Amino acid sequence: MRRLRNWPLGVVVVAAVLTIAFFLAMSGLLGYHAHTDEVADDYAGLVGPMVITRAGSARPDGTPIDVDRELFVQLTVSDEIASPYLARNMDRFTTDPASVDPANEEFGESNLMHTVNGYVFGNQPLSSMTVKRYQRVRWYLMGMGTEVDLHTPHWHGNTVVALGMRTDVVSLLPASMMIADMVPDDVGTWLFHCHVNDHITAGMLTRYRVRP
Repeated sequence: MRRLRNWPLGVVVVAAVLTIAFFLAMSGLLGYHAHTDEVADDYAGLVGPMVITRAGSARPDGTPIDVDRELFVQLTVSDEIASPYLARNMDRFTTDPASVDPANEEFGESNLMHTVNGYVFGNQPLSSMTVKRYQRVRWYLMGMGTEVDLHTPHWHGNTVVALGMRTDVVSLLPASMMIADMVPDDVGTWLFHCHVNDHITAGMLTRYRVRP
């Protein structure tokens, strides 16, 4: 990937649209994130994946021709104290915002959200993680965060192929990405979670469903 000449560095204001053109010599998975305040913007959710499909290997809508269903997953311990929305959230969700001390250690610990796609303890809508039996499913996995964000995404019920190996668990570091392909053959609603023990107990888990 090469940088465009005369690239307009600056801030994208609210409701504005900025079109960016990339000239790519590779296919795969890349991440993007805001750079106004890299840490705070990360905890604000201004981060995501970009899928690059090789020329001649995509449908008109850009999806890979060898895949029936794409699922995107981000695992991160989100520090809501460091989010630029902290004050807004305190005003909205506390009965007495003036009584809240953001420097309180217990308050800080309670706002470390161990998330899968921003959800905790399996409350992500199951419809967003539903596939069909024998579909060619491609999982795009992304990690972000700090030194505690060492994640081992693990699938119950079915296996994937990642890095040329059949497995049911892969590894992610902050700002790392992984592509895993699955052809599910076991129908049901299955657990998908980080296998780090304290991440499990803190809620870094969700469900995926395989329909007949």
